Amino acid sequence: MQKYIRIGTWQTVCIFIGCVIVSARALAFDLFDAWQAALSYSAEYAAAQSERDAQKQQLVQTRAALLPQVNTSYIYQKQPSSLSSTTQTHGWNVQASQALFDKTKWAQYQQGKITADIADWQLENVKEDLLFKVAKAYFQVLLVEDKLVSIEKEKEAYAMQIRQSLALFKKGAATIVDTNEAQAGYEAARAKKVSAMTDLLVAQNNLANITGLDPKKIKHLKNTDFGDLLGKSSKSDWIILAQKNNPEWQQQKLALDNAKQAYIAAKAENWPKLTLNGGYQDNHQIQQFYGMDHGTRSKGGIVTIQLSAPIFSGGLIHSKIKEAAAREQQNKFLLTATERKIELNIDQAYQTTLGNLYQIQAQRQLLKANTVKLQATQLGRKVGIRSNLDELQAIQAKADAEQKLAEAQYGYITSYIQLLQSAGTLTQSGEQKKLHKLLY
Repeated sequence: MQKYIRIGTWQTVCIFIGCVIVSARALAFDLFDAWQAALSYSAEYAAAQSERDAQKQQLVQTRAALLPQVNTSYIYQKQPSSLSSTTQTHGWNVQASQALFDKTKWAQYQQGKITADIADWQLENVKEDLLFKVAKAYFQVLLVEDKLVSIEKEKEAYAMQIRQSLALFKKGAATIVDTNEAQAGYEAARAKKVSAMTDLLVAQNNLANITGLDPKKIKHLKNTDFGDLLGKSSKSDWIILAQKNNPEWQQQKLALDNAKQAYIAAKAENWPKLTLNGGYQDNHQIQQFYGMDHGTRSKGGIVTIQLSAPIFSGGLIHSKIKEAAAREQQNKFLLTATERKIELNIDQAYQTTLGNLYQIQAQRQLLKANTVKLQATQLGRKVGIRSNLDELQAIQAKADAEQKLAEAQYGYITSYIQLLQSAGTLTQSGEQKKLHKLLY
């Protein structure tokens, strides 16, 4: 019976530990969890959503000007009493109007539709920027953590060197210089660790500030062998993608369309306007004259068609046309500047991604060579053909190669995500699924 209880207790403990491990894993967040958290947490993104909602009302407001306008009013008036009479008036009326032809209002309605589209692209631009900031902060945390692992290994290797040198010194097989050299390497590794821990704290704070998540629960990548992410694509292929998907590019194209409609609206001020008006009134007037009441009532409806055209406005309309023409020209230049800027961003991101890919390949070969060199140096030291200083230098070279490889790997995936952002495809579900499969 006692044996059964012990087994049951042990099973309970195992189940509890397993639940804790599963719970800890469940709490870990990956890059895509961080993206979702940032979209909910970011005050800047929430403000951009409100701005989008506000700008979309421009469409409703400009459309309203093309629809019937109906107003009603009620009036009550009583004149001060005099010696002979008192007059009292009350009544109500309804007026309605409908623009039959107003080219200015129609152009403004087109502007309202364009403004609504601009609002969507503005929000998309903010979203793309936010996702890239999160990715950059996320990979910076992982990079520093990987560096810390490498530095810790380096520090442990130096500590082992110190122990071995002291043992040989006590036997008279080595000088105290070997121990001092190992101690110097150990202290240098400690200094690097302190610096890296400071960098990690800064990176974690940055990630937490963007996402609101606990950066200590960050999920590491399945592997850092990303392969050739660019494939056979060229810079021109990415530029073509940007022409269709880059939010800033689309926004500026629409801004030019909006300026063109503003120019049309300004010129339309010179055009005649045709309006249909209608109304109905019912007024009562009661006049008391020397004690006798006399009342009148007027009621009825009226329909009119009004044609109006400007003759002279003091140069106001002409000035508005010139202003709108200048605004249109300004947006043409801004579109050209935006195109050049985005093409430059794509070129830089593409070249950086390609450069990091080559850097990864070079650093892998260097790490492999330094690992073999360290092994050979350790063997040579055992047989007396290599010195303690040679081994310390080999340890340092291997550690540096590991850290530079990590920098190249995380720089590679970061620059590729920046390339996706420049092309305007970072928020697309297809691209995000590919990234998730690649990273996790």
